[in-house]
This record gives sequence, structure tokens and C-alpha cells, in this order.
Amino acid sequence: METVYQLKPYELTDDFLQRIKNLFGDKEIKITIEAPHDETAYLLQDEANRKHLLEGIEAVKQGKISRSFTLEELEALAE
Repeated sequence: METVYQLKPYELTDDFLQRIKNLFGDKEIKITIEAPHDETAYLLQDEANRKHLLEGIEAVKQGKISRSFTLEELEALAE
């Protein structure tokens, strides 16, 4: 059995730990702590990528680029 929880440190309450204990009973569990990957920082590391992204942001701010999606298109993108 595998269960993944994504939460903030303040959410590690006694109640949460009790729910984990109830869920797994006497089974041994493995706890792995991982900080989320900062995608923005990663994408901005490469100078060419940084330039492209910042130019795109500026173009959107100036109204040079705009795109709208229907609800159906957004749902298809999520699949």
C-alpha cells in the first residue's frame, strides 16, 4: 500500500499522525520528506530560456500575445 500526502509543515499535527497510525496499524511505514521542485528557478537558470521567458512575459503585459481557451479545451489539456 502506498499513500502520498503533500502538506505544509504546520499540518503535521498530532491528529494527522494519529490518522497515519490508524491507517497503517502495526505495519512498518517509510517516511520520505521532499521539498517541492521550484520549477520557476529551474527554468530561469538557463540564460537563453530566461531571455525567452522574460520576453514572453513582457509581450503578454503589452498585449502582444493573448490566448483564450474554452472550458472543453482546458479539460482536454488537463487529461
